[in-house]
Amino acid sequence: MSNKIKDFINIKNQFPMLQNDLIYLDSSALVQKPESVIKAINDFYTKFSISNRTSDSKIGILVNNKIEDTRQKVANLLNATKDEIIFNSGTTEGLNYIAQLLVSLIKKDNEILISKYNHSSHIIPWIEISKITEAKIIFSDNLINDINNKTKIIAFTQSNNNFQQKINIQDLSNKAKKYQALIINDAAQAISHEEVNAKYFDAIAFSSNKFFGPTGLGILYINKNLLTKIKSKKYGGGTVEKIEENGQWTRKPSIIQHEAGTLNLSAIFGFYEALVFYENIDKEAMKKYLKDLSIYAHKKLRNIKDIIVLSKPEDFIILFEVKNISAQDISSYLGHKNIYVRSGYFCAQYLQYVHNNPTIRVSLHIYNDKKDIDVLCDLLNHKEDFLDFI
Repeated sequence: MSNKIKDFINIKNQFPMLQNDLIYLDSSALVQKPESVIKAINDFYTKFSISNRTSDSKIGILVNNKIEDTRQKVANLLNATKDEIIFNSGTTEGLNYIAQLLVSLIKKDNEILISKYNHSSHIIPWIEISKITEAKIIFSDNLINDINNKTKIIAFTQSNNNFQQKINIQDLSNKAKKYQALIINDAAQAISHEEVNAKYFDAIAFSSNKFFGPTGLGILYINKNLLTKIKSKKYGGGTVEKIEENGQWTRKPSIIQHEAGTLNLSAIFGFYEALVFYENIDKEAMKKYLKDLSIYAHKKLRNIKDIIVLSKPEDFIILFEVKNISAQDISSYLGHKNIYVRSGYFCAQYLQYVHNNPTIRVSLHIYNDKKDIDVLCDLLNHKEDFLDFI
């Protein structure tokens, strides 16, 4: 424990992208990659680049071992077992796929609870499933209160990419179990900031790129008990045990029946190192560092004329507006000054009914520091400069 990273002052040096006079405040969209992850991806292509199906070879054994070692590390991260972990392309695919898998379990007049603050990838799949099943969609301001004997699915987001809506996970899980409702957790934002524990959820989806890892790789956890009640919706390479002449066929009796085709092997090599990197971080020290940095950022932003801060101190996602200037114009101005933030509704379009105006989003991670905040606020303090820009 004593060797874990507790001091984040110099950690930025491990991230090549951040050595280019770039201030990166957009980690909710994509988390930067440490050198160890980039090296692992390069090593795959230069040293280990064969299909995992070529398993009867020295390199093939190594590749397959890396897949299973990564699967085990993910299971450890989530307090799950490795036969509950599916590799895919990202959170969006994971949420779409679990919705398709659950069609057979959703009946007419069942209710699907959806938080208004969800990302669209945790709203639209359920709307489309409701059209097939005739289940009723309930947009909820309070998921726990709205669970009842008709509730079948709870589309939960552990940490939103916009306004933070904290829910007591233990209470949510207890009430869901009472009514035999399934909780599907979009953990994309939470996964590298806080504990995501499989014992509370029936399914969890997140992306490697939100976890110091490469793009194009995601994880879908499905509880063992739920896995016995659903059938794979993917067919093809690696998933088939036998095909009979009469057209009957059988799946492979393992989690890989959900992983048709060649996996994103280079990304798995990179993701393994991202998991190692995260394991070496003192999580309590990280939480304190981000909390202190958020409080500092909120205080500085609130002291700038015409800025309205909408988030709460301690939130690692900071939302604000500038009076009489569009959020897009602000983010464009900052982007041209090599400061990367986001503007808009952040793929949570239902927010238009919750909060009328698009906002500017600053999202923090361990490679950010007070200097990043100071440079941002210095630019925002000179309103005349960005008025000239737009």
